[in-house]
Amino acid sequence: MKGKITAVLFILVFLLVVAVVFTFLTSLDRRREAAANEPVNNDVVVTENTPVPTAEAPAPASAVPYEAPAQTAVVTPAPTAEPAAAPAEPAEPAAAVIETPTPEGIPESVSGNAPDMGALLGSGSFSSNTGTAVNIRADWEARVSGANEVKLQVKIILNSYSIYVNSLPNAVNIGLNGQYVSLDSPALSYDSNTSQLTAELASQSFTVQLPAGSSRDLDLQAEWHWGGTYGGVYIPVIECGGTISLSR
Repeated sequence: MKGKITAVLFILVFLLVVAVVFTFLTSLDRRREAAANEPVNNDVVVTENTPVPTAEAPAPASAVPYEAPAQTAVVTPAPTAEPAAAPAEPAEPAAAVIETPTPEGIPESVSGNAPDMGALLGSGSFSSNTGTAVNIRADWEARVSGANEVKLQVKIILNSYSIYVNSLPNAVNIGLNGQYVSLDSPALSYDSNTSQLTAELASQSFTVQLPAGSSRDLDLQAEWHWGGTYGGVYIPVIECGGTISLSR
């Protein structure tokens, strides 16, 4: 009888041990499964180690040669130094003399009257284009005035419809080969939208050295510093000009 009780107790202890072991193994498997099913933490991102680029020292800038601005056909404003004003109310504006050496290969003529005195060497006109109905025109005429000289007469003409302008001191600038004169422009009062006004603003004569058998080009520029509004367009300066070619 005692042996049977001992056997039963042994069996119970054995079963208890087996149950404990089974429970432990089952718990371990559940932990592993739970760890496997745990969501991945996406806050941590593995990146490649990118080497820091080495900064290269910039190459020294090469010197840029100065380039003079291109010459345009627009009139160059008169220099800041105010030219000598024309004498007050002369019968005719004094002629401006442009001194130039006699071209090589051409014998210098003696001073005095020339056989072709008064001969017309050329005439022409240059007009502005403001895009409005008010513009100026530079009319020129060249005649022989001496053995070595030519007289160039320049008149500045205003073309406009209705316009009202006070007299403007030193408002007209005329330049010939860099020689400038400043002249007053008169007061104007004209009212017509059908007939165009043609009025002289100023005139000036120039004496040019041009011996017989020679030729030359002259740069003529004219400006009228009006500072008015026409057709809703403000026009500070109206200008025109071009190249005069003379042969004798």
